[in-house]
Amino acid sequence: MNDTNLQTITLTKRDRNYSNLKGLDSSLRHSLRLDQNEYDDFEFNPNPDHPSVAIVGGLEQILTRELAEQLLADFNDQLQTKLIATEATDEIAAEKEKLRKLKSKLVKFINATEPTEIKEHVTSVMEGERTLVIEDYATLLNQHKISRVAQRIDLLENYTTKKQEIEQNAPDRAVSRTVNRVKEIILVIPEPNKLAITKGYTDLLQKAMHQFYQKNFPNNKMLFSFSHLDETTNHVHAFLDLQNTKTGKYDFSAQEFEFASQYYAKNKAHLDNISEPPTLEDFKLPNRSEEKQNHRFIRERESWKSKVMQAAFYEHFNSLAAPYGLQAKFLPKTKDNKEFLSKIEQEAKKPKSERSHNYYTRQVEKLEQELTQKKEELTEQKTNVVTLNTTISELQNTVSTYKNKIQNLEMHATEQQKENAKLDHHRQILSEDITEKTNKTEQLKINFKSTKEKMTKELRELRKKIEEDTERKSVLEKAIKVYEEELEPLIKKFDILVDRILEAKRLDENPEQFYKRLRENTYKMASRLGSEKRKDYLFNVGEQLKEQGLDHAKVELGFTDKVKLLASDTFTRKQVIEFDKEEALQAKEARKRRLLKLKPPSPFQDPYDPYS
Repeated sequence: MNDTNLQTITLTKRDRNYSNLKGLDSSLRHSLRLDQNEYDDFEFNPNPDHPSVAIVGGLEQILTRELAEQLLADFNDQLQTKLIATEATDEIAAEKEKLRKLKSKLVKFINATEPTEIKEHVTSVMEGERTLVIEDYATLLNQHKISRVAQRIDLLENYTTKKQEIEQNAPDRAVSRTVNRVKEIILVIPEPNKLAITKGYTDLLQKAMHQFYQKNFPNNKMLFSFSHLDETTNHVHAFLDLQNTKTGKYDFSAQEFEFASQYYAKNKAHLDNISEPPTLEDFKLPNRSEEKQNHRFIRERESWKSKVMQAAFYEHFNSLAAPYGLQAKFLPKTKDNKEFLSKIEQEAKKPKSERSHNYYTRQVEKLEQELTQKKEELTEQKTNVVTLNTTISELQNTVSTYKNKIQNLEMHATEQQKENAKLDHHRQILSEDITEKTNKTEQLKINFKSTKEKMTKELRELRKKIEEDTERKSVLEKAIKVYEEELEPLIKKFDILVDRILEAKRLDENPEQFYKRLRENTYKMASRLGSEKRKDYLFNVGEQLKEQGLDHAKVELGFTDKVKLLASDTFTRKQVIEFDKEEALQAKEARKRRLLKLKPPSPFQDPYDPYS
């Protein structure tokens, strides 16, 4: 299709990065159309021509509430799993922060140093390409007359030592809690372009967005995307996983800058409105601090990257848009266009219920346009009546004919007045509805204040509970350590000795030595358990040996062992695992049921207590 036959439009593409998972949850619930509120009467068309659509794994599905709830639950499960697997501990984060500060000092030093040889030497040591040899580094510094040689050596040595410690002790996958994990991409054909809301246009937006990221960022997974056809613009939401599937790192910002640099180098001939990428030297002034230099440089570099990314996306979009009769172009940098774009940005920042172009205000505009049209028609009809009356006075011979016409016109005018009355009545209803919505807003403010006070109280109670749980956590961590160091080896050894006894029986060998070791192992295990937990453990040991066809009597603890365990319970604190009251009662009932199935209890023995 020839470019002259294409409708020129503008696009709005907004990216939102989320490290704050509460913000991500809120935005995702909006896209899933979950947890809607009374403001939605202002935002959404209750009867759209086509339902909203979700694209998951490349498959398009109608966005039902059941699907939305399932997508949200699955995503939260996956996200929590990833957080547990990748998020850095406080200790690792602190060590990495120390390494970052050391690296910053080294970079500052080599940037302020003229000799290229020193820069190359320090950089190769930092990147692990060369081992630090202090004598060689000292010679190089002295050769170029660098001041504070000992301090320079300590700095590089501390950096390499700290880097080695982190590589050995901290997993590469440890991720800072502030890192951006998910990017939301919102692609909109703004309302002033006057395009009808159709699935065809939102399909074009989806196709352009998916292909752009799949082609240029293939190592970042598109989690899901949504097309909403119940608002006043053609727009889509997409959620991109910022973890690089190839490296496991969250390096999307670096990937974007690399892409922007390559795209600019290849296409700068026709990117007239975008200058060369900024450098740190551009922001160095004699009286400007290094912190301000870095801040302005980073801010300007991000702005430059955004411009290039936008240009690249426009080019990609236009390669797909021609069959739809569209062509996206940047607006010239005129004063009017800047004001126009500024209004669009200001509208986008408002809640939908307050925007000048939400679904509700659009309906009001339509009614007002219809009312204006009817008034114009009535004025025209009145003009016609005046003209006819003049004609009647001038043409007496055709009075009867014109009287009939006048009667018809007056009847039509009466009907028109009735129609106008209906429109005025409808407008009054709309005005009352707006008043009602305003009252609801005030009530919501009151409810919000009450809820805030309640949540503040609950937060204080939660903080108190966290302080109480901290002490319990310390006890639990100690128990886990003992379990890993002492109990787990005993459990494994139990299984090994049972296998040895079974093997000896199969080969017709004497298993007594293994029975003896198994009994010793059972005693050690019992000594580390609380009295209630120990009863359950010894009971289960006996039952397991019976099920294996082994002589459980050879493993049962004798009188001496029981006396020693009793003394241990009274005078030592070796016991690290114990049932609470409810668990102890449940375990006792379970043993009772099992013994009743096996045989009737002896009148001289408590069936729940293996010590009796």
